[in-house]
Amino acid sequence: MIPAPLKDKLNNCKTLPSLPAVVVKVIELARQPNSGSRELAELLSQDPSLSAKILAAANSAFYGGQELKGLQQAINRIGMEGALSLSLSFGLAMNKNIASNGMDLDYFWKRSLISGLAVRELHKITELKFDVESVYLAAVLQDIGMLALNELDPDIYGVIFHSARSHRQLTSFEEREYASNHAVIGAWLGKSWGLPDKYTDLLFASHQLPKEIPAENTNLRVLALSGLLADPWLSSNKEMSMTLAFQAGQDYLNLDEHRFSHLLLRLQDQLPNIARLFDIKAPNNIDTFNLLQDAKHLLVERNLRMMQKMAQQQNEIEQLKKSSARLQEQLKRDPLTGIYNRQHTEQELHSYFQTVANSASSLAVVFIDLDYFKTLNDQHGHSVGDSALKAFASALEQELGNDCVAGRYGGEEFVALMPGHTQESALEFARRLQEYLASTPLLSHNREDIYISASMGIAVHAPHTKNSEQLFSDPDALLDAADKAMYSAKRTGRNQILLFSSEGRHTNLEG
Repeated sequence: MIPAPLKDKLNNCKTLPSLPAVVVKVIELARQPNSGSRELAELLSQDPSLSAKILAAANSAFYGGQELKGLQQAINRIGMEGALSLSLSFGLAMNKNIASNGMDLDYFWKRSLISGLAVRELHKITELKFDVESVYLAAVLQDIGMLALNELDPDIYGVIFHSARSHRQLTSFEEREYASNHAVIGAWLGKSWGLPDKYTDLLFASHQLPKEIPAENTNLRVLALSGLLADPWLSSNKEMSMTLAFQAGQDYLNLDEHRFSHLLLRLQDQLPNIARLFDIKAPNNIDTFNLLQDAKHLLVERNLRMMQKMAQQQNEIEQLKKSSARLQEQLKRDPLTGIYNRQHTEQELHSYFQTVANSASSLAVVFIDLDYFKTLNDQHGHSVGDSALKAFASALEQELGNDCVAGRYGGEEFVALMPGHTQESALEFARRLQEYLASTPLLSHNREDIYISASMGIAVHAPHTKNSEQLFSDPDALLDAADKAMYSAKRTGRNQILLFSSEGRHTNLEG
């Protein structure tokens, strides 16, 4: 797979990425069937820096548990396979100060870091069965061939690297220039280090497309996805990278939107800690929520364009229509709670407002903010907080009824749109919801019932009346009025229901 002239150049290059002597010995030890943790601990102790990093990793979020003091205890916790993968990972990272020449080395190391972390997080949050240590190591090493090409041909490879709009396009450019690619060259480099075949086989196939990987080969599907999951943090075109990653999550592992969104948040939370472990600067945070929304929009547009091109292939068109319909519905929904998101809620508000303008009806808006939600997150963790948001959304829809719209406006803020409802019926709903929250725990955690209250603001648009407090110039003004009333309820004690007043003296509707 590597043309002979290119292989000769690689063999003669003296600056290819290399491993410290102790890591080479670790590989040799791993090949011996009777080797154990004691022999490995003795070997690793020859390198105090590497030993310290492995001990730190064993005590980190990678593996967790009671703090360990000794290297052999650490190896017993993470296993021989884990010790090998970490030794190679840390050993490889010792190359990070080599001259950068043409390509962006900061991109390379961060992509390796995030790819490896993605493998571990996929293992934690899914039920997938795969060899996590082997796939983790392959994820970290999957782009090592880029370093080899960069050392071999820095001027040309620098142009190729900076011209590629995506990682997949980079591989295509490599094939055109070298009749090979960095995955193949990375596998060759791994063999030169003495890596067992199971690792080099993974490296060789690490960039395959979903249709090229058997459905039962979960190891390779996780690995192929890992690099794409890193790209949204690193690419200059984050929308396209998120789109590719989201589509790949569905194609490789059938990840639905909720699990994919949860994975992104976990990666973002863990990146600073893991970056410190590898002495690498963590990439800047990204807006995972909005990028994912943009990705869904791009996928809808792409599907529609494909539908136009395949007008003669009716069966495929029908499948695309179904896919597009699912994505269109996903665009309306908040991925965590399942109720309408902010964008669709505002669209519905504008539609209802126009309907009211042409009829003798009214439109009530209830703005809701959960009280002390940050305290809930701090005390019980974000996972419990997410469960509370989902439980509240379910209660909101239950109490609201079928003729109204419930939407998540952002964070712990929710909006209820009540077309055809008056101030009195909106108040009746708000009190019903308030009583439900007071009498019913949203969820239980560690045998503790968790209750939560809400501050609510009500504004009503009734253009057929002469009440100036119920006349609004546009839907945004109506929503803003309910928001102001809610803010006053929160500021003056929380767990209250206030009616909007244009003079700022919002009416307390409790009791």
